[in-house]
Amino acid sequence: MRKRDIAFGLGLMMMAISLSACSGAGKNSATEGPTAIEATDATGKNPGADEDASKNGQDAAGDSTGKTPCSGNDASGNGQDASGDTTGKQDGISVQGSDEQGVQHIPLTVAEYSLSATKSDSYATMAQCDYFTLELDAETAKQYPALQRALVQAAKDETAHAQKSIAELSTEYQELTADWSDYEGHMSESVKPHVMRADSRIVSVLCNFEDYHGGAHGYYYTYGLNYDAASGRELKLSDVVSKKAQFIERVRDKFEEKYANDSYMLTNAGEYLATLGDEEYASTPWIMDSESITLFFAPYVLGTYADGAQEVSIYFDEAPELFTAKYLDTCAEYVIPLLPSRSYEANAGGGKRVAIDVDFDYNDEYGSYAREYVIGNTRIRPEGYSYSSDSYIVVAGGKHYLYTFSSAENDYSMLEVVDVDTKSLDESRTENAGLGGMDYTWDEGDSYDTSCLRGPAFTDPSDVALSRRLEVLGTTNGYRSCHVGADGYPAANDEFYTILTSFAIRAKKDLKLDVVDASGKKTGTKIVPAGTYLFDMRTDGETFVDLQTIDASALGINDESEWKYFQIADRSTDHINLTKPIYRVHIDHSDGWPYHVNGVEEDSLFEGIMYAG
Repeated sequence: MRKRDIAFGLGLMMMAISLSACSGAGKNSATEGPTAIEATDATGKNPGADEDASKNGQDAAGDSTGKTPCSGNDASGNGQDASGDTTGKQDGISVQGSDEQGVQHIPLTVAEYSLSATKSDSYATMAQCDYFTLELDAETAKQYPALQRALVQAAKDETAHAQKSIAELSTEYQELTADWSDYEGHMSESVKPHVMRADSRIVSVLCNFEDYHGGAHGYYYTYGLNYDAASGRELKLSDVVSKKAQFIERVRDKFEEKYANDSYMLTNAGEYLATLGDEEYASTPWIMDSESITLFFAPYVLGTYADGAQEVSIYFDEAPELFTAKYLDTCAEYVIPLLPSRSYEANAGGGKRVAIDVDFDYNDEYGSYAREYVIGNTRIRPEGYSYSSDSYIVVAGGKHYLYTFSSAENDYSMLEVVDVDTKSLDESRTENAGLGGMDYTWDEGDSYDTSCLRGPAFTDPSDVALSRRLEVLGTTNGYRSCHVGADGYPAANDEFYTILTSFAIRAKKDLKLDVVDASGKKTGTKIVPAGTYLFDMRTDGETFVDLQTIDASALGINDESEWKYFQIADRSTDHINLTKPIYRVHIDHSDGWPYHVNGVEEDSLFEGIMYAG
């Protein structure tokens, strides 16, 4: 396979996105599958082998003793003893789950792949298949070897399924267009993930599925992928709900309350569950976040296609006795994605819950959306517009916040923070921030192309990668770890932004530059010869940029026009090596354009600097 040459215009648009490979440089991701950590885990054991969770420095819940735990938040006040007794009692003592250190967040990376097949004559899309895989970093994989094996196997299975699907969808398109030559659509199958919870008890991912195979309309439904973190076993509803009959009765009541206006058209979800056999009941689609469990019912299950899909959430604090105690114990601080496919109600205290939602109004004139935050009967409408938005409930410091990341002109990202408890938004504190650390790759294959967007899931308020658009030696994006501060707004954990860019720059002349170490302390100076290629690796976002050299063989070099550029074929943080020389240049924007570097105009020192807009 060969890497597709990306046009210069596309390169400018993608400056904010890294071009590192999802599955290793030089590989077709869909063909070869995930390779970050192969099927054999760090312990060297076969993926199919049984694993004693008490080995390799782990307790019975699969947690490493070397990691700082989150505070426990057991909604029931009870735990689970070593025998699995959900009463949480052991010799008269209440035990919180099976993890002596408390529940810990599991850092999870999500890789979203898109396979696209096009017609050879017009490059019109025939078929598209979107899927995802979940990954653990090397350290976490050692701490959760059984989960690692399960995720690696699932990734292989999903990759194989997607390869088969793109071939079948392409064939369906060709058969359809053979009789319908002016058909303008394409065949598709898509699964989009949303990580609802990832901790040492459970990893739960909400999956939105859609497909279209021609005809009047496609089909859609929502389901969950749920893994026990310690054993890696995929969980069924019967694993997390300990009292089936009472649970069904609770679902019946909640469904009747939520869908009261449509009750004459729909079968009550509780009544439907009561008709199922044990195996069908256990396989009911569900997800679990840190506050509740949600059941999903696809179109046609409880009503007609026109009635759409339905969902019911049972919150832990409503009836903790219905659940297996192990999974009630959560981190004290957590994140819950706010999604159209799953409604959310915050605990307002006093036994009351308040519905939270984000509504959007389309503006034809600007081709964008206005946002409106709805908290119970309160509506908050910011002035700005955006092209797209993603919202999250963030629980930190004992409070609920609503984080909304929106995209605007030139891929500019904005973060608005709504205080759910006070039902307020301070628009003056809207920040230039987006979810960061995203790597992008695009590989060309013989029968289909593969793209991948890969980055960390937003699950832990104490460690979230936030990106910022930067104007430092060109337009780029940088990201750094942040935490939710006492006032609800992000506060930096890292001193530096790690820079994501797709282009290098070239020294026009010999440059005497400061050399700094990994911590940023100056260690001396060094001459960087004319013609040296460098990439910007980190910055404070305001006063300096740190650079490292990169070999010309790693670049796509365009020297043919006055506007030169040096594209990094596989841009990723893999290029950064803190043991090699780090060169610091000081930037100054105070006098406006042209910007200055080390006291002189930047274009007099470097070529290949590019700004968007």
